[in-house]
Amino acid sequence: MKMKSLKTIGIILFLLLSMLAEKNIAQPQKDVEIGKTIKLSSNILTEERDIFIYLPNNYNNSTNEYPVLYLLDAETHFNYTAGVVQFLAGNNRMPETIVIGIPNTKRNRDFTPTQVENIPGSGGADNFLKFLKEELFPYVEKNYRTQPYRILAGHSLCGMFTFYTLFTQPGLFNSYIALSPWVIFNNNYLVDYAAVNLPKFSSLNKFIYFTAGSLEQQDLLTTMEKFNEILKTKAPKDLIWKYKLLENEDHGSLVLLTLYDGLKLIFADWNLSNDVAIKGLDAILDHYKKLSNKYGYKIFPSEINLNAIGYYFLQRQDYEQAIKVFKKNVELYSASANVYDSLGEAFEKSNQPELAKENYEKAYIAAKAVSHQNTQIYKTNFERLQQQLDKK
Repeated sequence: MKMKSLKTIGIILFLLLSMLAEKNIAQPQKDVEIGKTIKLSSNILTEERDIFIYLPNNYNNSTNEYPVLYLLDAETHFNYTAGVVQFLAGNNRMPETIVIGIPNTKRNRDFTPTQVENIPGSGGADNFLKFLKEELFPYVEKNYRTQPYRILAGHSLCGMFTFYTLFTQPGLFNSYIALSPWVIFNNNYLVDYAAVNLPKFSSLNKFIYFTAGSLEQQDLLTTMEKFNEILKTKAPKDLIWKYKLLENEDHGSLVLLTLYDGLKLIFADWNLSNDVAIKGLDAILDHYKKLSNKYGYKIFPSEINLNAIGYYFLQRQDYEQAIKVFKKNVELYSASANVYDSLGEAFEKSNQPELAKENYEKAYIAAKAVSHQNTQIYKTNFERLQQQLDKK
């Protein structure tokens, strides 16, 4: 019976997603856009910086607030990172997330914590951190709806900078992804820094994922292992990290794999399992309460997930639980026409035509106000119930 239940809800989720995909296909064709570029004038860096911005698909159709992933070396990594975020969020493996890409102007200046004789202009990492804290964060949080949860991702030299940020400004980000961090910079500066400074932290409640490829140069791999051992022996207990050596990957090829795995690990418990979903609304809300406590901001189930779960109960003729789930969707997403239509269907099938008509009407009114593609469907449902009640 349990396996049948899991299969049923899986099928319902699949069918619902398929229907939504078909509706999207029917829409007028638009150019595919990954994001946009804005110009940000920096007094701290004394230059104008390009900033790449990816917004979730539902951003403009909601009032939701979103976590933010800050991505270094964005001129190289922005496009596919936005795609990874979109894919994982679409499969409920992470929240919908804003991606802020930071292309380089003077990479060796911005991401090196010390001056090195053979690297002209080096040693500007602290100044770049000041730019993030005092200029970029305020701009993003003023102009976009953000949650107080930030992720930093950087590759190679920027991966080393990611660790430097964690050790020197731990309050700036909640989680970190370091893609083959260049820990051999300036005679292993970061390794020595960690050995001396990590014991000073009584608490460092963060998460970091970092990788190296088995095909990378040996001195980098040896130093990475040494660095990992320092974390094991000297990091505070609440610093959570994972280091992974990726077989048959090199310094460049591991980037996409690390981003994908890192985001999944950061949000490892994000997905609402079938076992929890079929227990009903109370279990679902408890799951999201635990997520809220972990990530530090209010997290709610998505409209599409609640809708699918409601239809699972409706198919099983558990009308009480279906109505509870659909009512919660109305409470959370009152601007959506679809939530009223689904609730109306549950009332209709549970032989409550007056309440069905009331919610079908709300769906029709809400859809009509925004010229929704399903306006006629909602109108038909409302008029059908109205005619049935008129005949009584």
